Amino acid sequence: MKLLICASEYYPYGSGIANVAYNVVEQLKKMGVDCTVCSPTGPDIKLGSSKLIEKSGILGLLYYWHQVSIYFKDDEYDVVWFHNPFFIKNDPFKNELVTMNATTYGQVIHKIYPLYLHIYKKISSKIERYCLNKMDEAKFVGVGTNICEELEEIGIDRQRITYIPNGVNTERFKPTDNKEMLRKKFDIPEDNLIILNLGRLTEAKQPQKLIEVFSVIEKEMKDVTLVIAGKGELLNKTKELGRQKKLKNIMFLGHVNHKKDAPDLYACSDYFTISSKYEGGEPVLTVAEAMASGLPCIVSDIPNLRFIEGAKAGIVVNFTDAEKAAEDVTKYLQNDNSDHSKNAREYAVNNLDWETIAGRYLELFYDVKKHRG
Repeated sequence: MKLLICASEYYPYGSGIANVAYNVVEQLKKMGVDCTVCSPTGPDIKLGSSKLIEKSGILGLLYYWHQVSIYFKDDEYDVVWFHNPFFIKNDPFKNELVTMNATTYGQVIHKIYPLYLHIYKKISSKIERYCLNKMDEAKFVGVGTNICEELEEIGIDRQRITYIPNGVNTERFKPTDNKEMLRKKFDIPEDNLIILNLGRLTEAKQPQKLIEVFSVIEKEMKDVTLVIAGKGELLNKTKELGRQKKLKNIMFLGHVNHKKDAPDLYACSDYFTISSKYEGGEPVLTVAEAMASGLPCIVSDIPNLRFIEGAKAGIVVNFTDAEKAAEDVTKYLQNDNSDHSKNAREYAVNNLDWETIAGRYLELFYDVKKHRG
C-alpha cells in the first residue's frame, strides 16, 4: 500500500498530532506500508510554514492545507491520511481517512479559554465545521469518544466515524524496581509517596484546582509530595498559589525532556494526577504514559477520563469541590493500590501499544482503499 500522511506538525516538532502520526507511521513501515509524510517540517515533503502556524494559528493552517491541495494528485497514492485538515476550497482527494485529535468546536462549547481566545476559537470552529462537512467522502477517526460525539454534532454521519485511542510506547514507558535511584536524578524525596502531574499548565488543565486540593491533602498526610512538571501560561500563578497556601511538599520541575527524562520521571512516581476540565484524547497522552508506567491515576470527572474507573486503574474525582476531592484522594492514598498499578500497566499493553493502534489504522486504510476502488 502507498500511503500519504499530511499533518500540520510532525515529530520531533509538535505534540498530539505529531505524536499520533509519527508513532503510527513507524509501525506501518515495519508492516511494509510505503509511507510518505508531508508537514511544514517534513521529513519527506515540506509544505506550509510552522512559524506561520505558530504566529497566526488558523491562517497558517489554512495556508498549509491549501499547499497540500495544489501539490498532490489524487491518483498518486492508494490512501491519504489527514490530521485535523482545513480545506477551504477544494479537497482533491477521494480515498481519505481523517484523524481528529481535537476539535475547536469542543474547545468552544466547553469554554476552556479566556474571552479573547474564545472569540478566536469560535471563528476557527465555524471554519472547521465548513471544511469538515465538505469532505463528504472521507472516513473519520476520533482519538477520544468525546471527539467522535463532537464530530457528529458538527454534521458528520456517525457511521463514518471510528474511535481509535491515543497510543503509547510500552517499552519506553514501563515500571521500575529502582525508584530510589531515579528519584535522586530529579532530587525527589526518596521516602514519600509521589503524585506526579506532567503537562502544560493551561486554563484547560486547571493546575490551580490541583493546588487547592493538595493543600487540604497535605494537612492530613505529611508523607506525600506533589511533583508538577511542565511549563505554560499558568506556571507562575500556580507557583504563587502554592506559596500562598504555604505548601511544603510540592515541587515544580519546569520543562522535562520528553524523550530523555519523562520515562524515568513516571517510573519513579507512585501516582499520576490530572485535573483538566477538558481534554481531546482518550486517553490523554500523559495518562497513557502513566498507565504504561504502572501508575494508578487520579483524574478529573470528565467523559474521556472516566474509563479509568472501568479499568480499575485509579479513581475519578471532582476537582471543583476541593474538600470532597481531597477527602476522596486521601482515602485512596491510604489504601494499598498495587492492583490498580498492575491493571494500569495491563490496560496500556493490551489496548494502547502503538503496534495495536497501527493495526487498527491499517484495517481502516484497507477499508478506504477497497471502497474507493
